[in-house]
Amino acid sequence: MRFHNIQLLRVAAAIGVVLYHLECHAPQRIGIDFSWLRYGLIGGFPVPLFFAVSGFVLAQAVRTASPGRFLLARFLRLYPGYWLALVGVVVLMRLRVFTEYHRWLIYFINLTELTLWPAGPAGCTYLLGVEWSLVYEAFLSVALAGLRLFGARRGVPILSAVWLIAISVKMVFWPGYYFDPIPNWPTIALSVYNVPFLLGVLTYQLKDRGRKWRWAVLSAVVALLYVISTRPIQPELGWSCMGLAAAGAVWLAVTFSQVKESNPLARLGDCTYGLFLFHGPILLAVLYPASRLGWVGRVEVLWVAVVAAIGGGLLFGRLESALHSRLRPLAKVKPAEFKEWLVRIRTRIHVRPTLLRGLWRIGWGLLTFSTGPLIRVIRHFREPTHAPTDSPLPGHRSDRPRRQPHL
Repeated sequence: MRFHNIQLLRVAAAIGVVLYHLECHAPQRIGIDFSWLRYGLIGGFPVPLFFAVSGFVLAQAVRTASPGRFLLARFLRLYPGYWLALVGVVVLMRLRVFTEYHRWLIYFINLTELTLWPAGPAGCTYLLGVEWSLVYEAFLSVALAGLRLFGARRGVPILSAVWLIAISVKMVFWPGYYFDPIPNWPTIALSVYNVPFLLGVLTYQLKDRGRKWRWAVLSAVVALLYVISTRPIQPELGWSCMGLAAAGAVWLAVTFSQVKESNPLARLGDCTYGLFLFHGPILLAVLYPASRLGWVGRVEVLWVAVVAAIGGGLLFGRLESALHSRLRPLAKVKPAEFKEWLVRIRTRIHVRPTLLRGLWRIGWGLLTFSTGPLIRVIRHFREPTHAPTDSPLPGHRSDRPRRQPHL
């Protein structure tokens, strides 16, 4: 069963993330500060809501698939769209839409970033600005597949509860320990950032219970969000309470009457992953040129940035959703069918050699487009053919004595 109200939560969370990142970049770029965007309901709630929704949906998906197929489905959901967003931001940086510094950042992309490997703050450079959450998503997907080995109906919820208790114990006895948004392998398992996801997994077990308490739960969620947003609170405890409120919102979305599948907001829910991925580069693509043109302090720039980020992000999300709809059937393909599919693709390429040549030209063009500056830098630092006798810098390569050939 598909819960269409979940799509509404995704849209609300994605727009909240866009507004929060607008407040992060606008004061530095154009000198406008909307402090109300840092309000806890906007600044702290969207990402825990995303995590809780993900935990709920994956708890449902892990019941109907083996661990291997579940991981394949998660790979097809997370990585192709993420790589497509990376290609888009690399093109923007290469075209100098941001700054010269960003133009050179593309050469620091490594395998750690491409695979979302938990490497810590110094392990890699994140270009989209949201990769830290994808690191947790990938890790929790693998962890949920491991819990699936102990049973989908009992093993997953019981072990998730044990995991949640372990994090709570860590919070009590070692507060602030392992509380890093950009984790590495020793810290990611006991990080408090896992709490909303685990609460979402447990919420799935309660989706058919306690419907008569819906209005009481709604009041509790609103009160909890109000307290978190207006009172000073320890960061770990605040994140955990946000996760609890997010899990409550997911449970309420499931228990109330579902909107129709044709609802426009429900249909936009399929595009929110692309919006989440690509809204940051679009915001910067508006704010950096506005700053260079001297449009500092103009509110119109913020409106243009918000509309461009949401509209362009949804268009990118539509593209990512179409790509995922094409790739999703691969998670259900049997090995024999997959082999037959590869043979069919090979036959089509053999019949249409122009397609292969076209793909080769596109790939070679992209490679040349992205590596051209690096080649020029290498040539710049190479030893010149006719080096002057007086080198401008001591210790320069042209200033070093040359080895005489043996006669």
